[in-house]
Amino acid sequence: MIRKIGVIYQDRNSFGFLLGIRDRLECEAELVAPPGPVGVQRRLTRKNAKKAWAFFKKQGVDLVVRFTDADGGRWQEIARKEREVFPDEADSVLVCGVAVNNPEEWLYLDADYLAKTLGLSSEELRNPIHRTDRIKRALTRLACGQEGQSGLVARLVRQTPEEVFRRWLQSDDALREFYSDCRKAAIRENCETANELDASIGQA
Repeated sequence: MIRKIGVIYQDRNSFGFLLGIRDRLECEAELVAPPGPVGVQRRLTRKNAKKAWAFFKKQGVDLVVRFTDADGGRWQEIARKEREVFPDEADSVLVCGVAVNNPEEWLYLDADYLAKTLGLSSEELRNPIHRTDRIKRALTRLACGQEGQSGLVARLVRQTPEEVFRRWLQSDDALREFYSDCRKAAIRENCETANELDASIGQA
């Protein structure tokens, strides 16, 4: 059973996306972040990865998730390099997710649904140069109270209709692999988990 997940991420929207994926997988694990700004840099250093791993071991985490942005880079190569900076002993419990190009772009995988949810027009989000900033501003505007921006993104991911989420998985290889790797980690620990891959890519 996975009870604690160590997470290394860049910003509030990234953390919210992780929370949303956790909830969609029907996982109740606590997400634990290392102290200090370990994950805010785009590429994790070997020194910070070692510090984070030492902290996670003390916290007794069952899984470690590193989540970062591709920002125009090749996501497979970025994932490989991110994994390489961790100590070898972390490899068996490490999942690396790389958003193409960032989690806001993943939210945009169904453009009409996101525009409606954020109270924007599809035209406002069509231009890729301004899209991410406009999504971020809309999320900041809509975030309120104790929920905060991370909570808002988590709710958006969690409450996205099943058919929309499956379109996300079908549309983006990086997201599909990240979701699949999270499921595999849960299955290894005998966790009962949802599976929204079947209808998206025909897996058993």
